[in-house]
Amino acid sequence: ALLLPNGESNTSETIFPNIRIEESSSRTRWSLGYAGGLTVNQKITNQNQGSHNLDFDSQSRLSPHVNLRVAEIFSLTTGFFDSGNGTGVASSGGPNASLLTPLSTQRNSATTVETNYHFALNDLVGASGSFYDLHFTHAPAGTLLTDSQTASGSAFWLHRIFRGDWGGASYRFDRITFNPNGETRVHSFAAVNTLSFSKRFTLSGFIGPQYSENQGLVAGTAQSQPTPSNAWSVGGGVEGGWQSEHTSLSAGYSRTISDGGGVLGSVRLQNVHAAFRRELIPGWVAALTASHGTNQSITVPFATSASSINVTSAGISLERNVGKSIGLRLGYTHDFQQQFGLPAPTPTQDAHRNRVFVTLSYQWAKPLGM
Repeated sequence: ALLLPNGESNTSETIFPNIRIEESSSRTRWSLGYAGGLTVNQKITNQNQGSHNLDFDSQSRLSPHVNLRVAEIFSLTTGFFDSGNGTGVASSGGPNASLLTPLSTQRNSATTVETNYHFALNDLVGASGSFYDLHFTHAPAGTLLTDSQTASGSAFWLHRIFRGDWGGASYRFDRITFNPNGETRVHSFAAVNTLSFSKRFTLSGFIGPQYSENQGLVAGTAQSQPTPSNAWSVGGGVEGGWQSEHTSLSAGYSRTISDGGGVLGSVRLQNVHAAFRRELIPGWVAALTASHGTNQSITVPFATSASSINVTSAGISLERNVGKSIGLRLGYTHDFQQQFGLPAPTPTQDAHRNRVFVTLSYQWAKPLGM
């Protein structure tokens, strides 16, 4: 259920079937998937619309020590199928999924190319490039959303210090552009480390300086024209996971510069999240999730944009698997978004979202050519 501006609630009914084809050999593996759905709203019928998601992913071993991955995702989504919807099918919301956007149609595409070279027994180098494009249409009256593009390139080197411990360095460049006339270029340098203490516990982290070159409006000012600014900051993060036969726990924290998800321009994003899963009895699994993200504006697309947006989410779900083919998932999540620093007389557009979902899945697999 979505909360409408007048305080009333809206209920959405959805169906989202999907199909996927996979093929693998000794040197290559690829998959092609398509999902198409329909959202029907109880009150906001003008937002009734189909949703589509097409993705392709291929991995190749070019030589015994060189791997290549190419992936492409295209989605046209609306309503229920936005970021964090809990369906596990649609892929939208962009790199920054810690923002709730007003109900609208989102068209996005993402292209990724990655390669790595295991040039020595204990040394690995790699590089990657990606491009993400986000567009909005059919936004509610009075709502300002901005189209954005993010182009990224990165390189890394890792050295195995001892068994299960890999350390090294990385460099990443991001160019975030958004309408109207906004751009942020980010140079990120980081020391990275990945630890595997056992099959049950893993820990990874990165930390280093970030230098941003910004062109755009500054939130909370009376600017009418974009102005340039440069700044140094610290980026980093840590991620840990533990699992036993019936229980798993994961948690993480990150601080980096990101896009504004169509609501802001570029932001300094801090995010903390945790998840707990427990098998209650054979075939039944319960899960608890929680996250909190703060988006501090670096540049904004409009003079009426917020200076910062905080989003807190919590959810609970129950899963039932019958063999390898049939699955049932029930769950509830609550999202709460707060906006700060909106210039007067712009009203604060805080948001509450309650979502109850029921997912029934059936997986059918058959080797091609059989």
